[in-house]
Amino acid sequence: MNYKINDANKSNIKITAIQNISLGQYIGIYITTDPVDEKCRYLYQKHMDKKWWETSDLGRYCNHSLMPNTDIIFTGNSLELISNKEIVTGEEILVNYKKVTEFTGYLPEINF
Repeated sequence: MNYKINDANKSNIKITAIQNISLGQYIGIYITTDPVDEKCRYLYQKHMDKKWWETSDLGRYCNHSLMPNTDIIFTGNSLELISNKEIVTGEEILVNYKKVTEFTGYLPEINF
């Protein structure tokens, strides 16, 4: 694992790199159709065609950016993150929630 949950600021828990992550490097599973542990959070909205679960780390604490440093890979039963640029140690790992919506139909509470 090349990241950690950074909860130093309880009002802004985030995921940060614990080592440099090179361009195109796999980071981890973000959202999946099957929970990976007991801390996964179920995402449900009536219009979604599948059940989706946030993973207990990336899914719960990876924050939004319109210019994220990750891309989403859709595997059919999960959304996985890879870096789309070099991410340096200590840098926050970010995802574009709008792209998540395109794959899952889940509409997070955020204004685009």
